[in-house]
Amino acid sequence: MGTGASAQNFGRKIGIENEDNYERRCKAVSYVSKLHRHRHHSRKIKSSWIGMPSSAQKGIYNPAVLCYRNSLLQALLHAPKVVNWLRSYHRSKICIRDGISCVACHLLAVFNSYWGSTPKDLLQATKDLDRVFISTGWQDGRTGRQEDPEEQLVWLSKVLSQQLPTIQFDAFEAISRFILNSTTECSSCGYLSANKGEVEGTISIDLQPRIKNGTIADYIKPYFCHRVEGFKCDRCSSKSPKQRNREIYHQPETLVIQLKRFGWDGRKDCTPIPFSQILTLDRYRCESNTSSCDYELSAIICHSGGMNSGHYVCRARGPDGRWMKFDDLHVTGMTLEQAMHPGSKNGWTPYLLFYQRKVKSNTKSQENL
Repeated sequence: MGTGASAQNFGRKIGIENEDNYERRCKAVSYVSKLHRHRHHSRKIKSSWIGMPSSAQKGIYNPAVLCYRNSLLQALLHAPKVVNWLRSYHRSKICIRDGISCVACHLLAVFNSYWGSTPKDLLQATKDLDRVFISTGWQDGRTGRQEDPEEQLVWLSKVLSQQLPTIQFDAFEAISRFILNSTTECSSCGYLSANKGEVEGTISIDLQPRIKNGTIADYIKPYFCHRVEGFKCDRCSSKSPKQRNREIYHQPETLVIQLKRFGWDGRKDCTPIPFSQILTLDRYRCESNTSSCDYELSAIICHSGGMNSGHYVCRARGPDGRWMKFDDLHVTGMTLEQAMHPGSKNGWTPYLLFYQRKVKSNTKSQENL
């Protein structure tokens, strides 16, 4: 009986005059419950590299035009919380679905074969994953369209939400999603409209308008603080421009940032955007959120070429702290400085940035309560 007609009917039965207030309270209870579940799962899932030896790192075979997927898989494989989530929460032997059609089962097989088996086993696991992706509805580049690792990630998350039991997907959502509170201030009457419990995944940031000497932190700011047009004020009904601010109530363990380089006009924005090894979002936390919002860079998916043709590679930090470049089957070492190169017009341009949350020593005990 969360919202809508059921809440209104119950409100009449118990004599609540303001049914809207009752409905808001129902939403608040659901919101707080979801928040507690997310925080529980985030604490429960380990961030260690146990069972993921540096010596096991390897390339992934590309049979056609799957560089976008290979780069995404490498980024996820180098996010320990993601690997440990699937290993801890999903058991193929007791999967509620037919294992042949379960995306999570095949993704787990890729994770396990990558970190614990031979290249031959990984090849078979990725072939099986490709088959289940296609049978589940994914249309890849073999149809003539170049695919995108961010679109693949969004699609994968959607399929997991449809196939997994609630507790398993809740845990995935906890480590990969924000819960945000937003307030929108009316410029005409000053009324603050509040919205709690917005669930957001990838931070997609516009590279236009250009910010002079801007870093990734400068380009992220409009995601949390921006101007909105056409929003109707609940008090005065004005549709004048308004200021909207977002605050972090729950932060993901694995943060993904998309640099929106591909425009609707078919052009690619190759402008270098400097980014840092450590990124802090503490300034955007809500007052009651005392958990660390400091993140450390773990992987970068880079693109070369244009919008209609090109190639993706992944640069990732391994269990030993060393950076590697994964170009399908080819694996080469690189320095942190090389990995963090902001890109150039005719070369590789960073497209997706993956960060892992850092837990400060002085807050670790609080977060484990």
